[in-house]
Amino acid sequence: MSKLKDLTWENHQKAERTGHARKLLKGMAPEEYHRYLYNQYVQYAALESIANTEGVLDGIEHICRAGAIRRDMEELEIAHRIQRNVDLLCPTVGNYVAHVMGLEEKDEILAHLYVRHFGDMYGGQMIRKRNPGSGTMYDFENVEELKTTVRAMLTDDMADEANRCFEFAMQLFEELEDE
Repeated sequence: MSKLKDLTWENHQKAERTGHARKLLKGMAPEEYHRYLYNQYVQYAALESIANTEGVLDGIEHICRAGAIRRDMEELEIAHRIQRNVDLLCPTVGNYVAHVMGLEEKDEILAHLYVRHFGDMYGGQMIRKRNPGSGTMYDFENVEELKTTVRAMLTDDMADEANRCFEFAMQLFEELEDE
C-alpha cells in the first residue's frame, strides 16, 4: 500500500491552513465562491483533458469534476447575475494548465487527480454546506469503489508531483486572497 498520503501530509496541512481554505469552510459570498469555482474549472478541465488523452481515466471516468464545476458556476451566474470573465482567472491557473498539459507520465497525472479529486471527495461535503449553490462538484458516484480503485493505482513515487499539485493549490489560494 502506498504511503502517498503520509508523503504529502505536510503540504496537505499547509493548504488546509491557508486563509482561503478557511474561508471556504466558513462560507463565501456568491461572487467570491464563483471566482473560486471558475479558477478550479479551468484547472480541472485541463487536468481531466490530459488524463483522458493519456488513458489515466480508464475505469475511473466518474471521478471527473469539470462538468459539475461548470454547472455549479452557471447556477451561481443565473441566481446571482454574475458575469463570467477571464479577468477573474488568477495567474497561477495558466501556470498550472501549462504544467499539467506538459506532463508525460501517467503517474504524474494521477498524482494531480488524487490530490484534487480526493480533496473534493473528503473536504467537499463541508464546503458544499457552507457555500451558495447546489455544490454538485462534490457529488461522487460509488465513492468507496472509487477510493479503492484509485488508491490501488497510487505509488510512493508520485509524492513529488502530488506535492507540486498542493503547491499550485496554495498559490491559487494566496492569489484569491490578495484580490
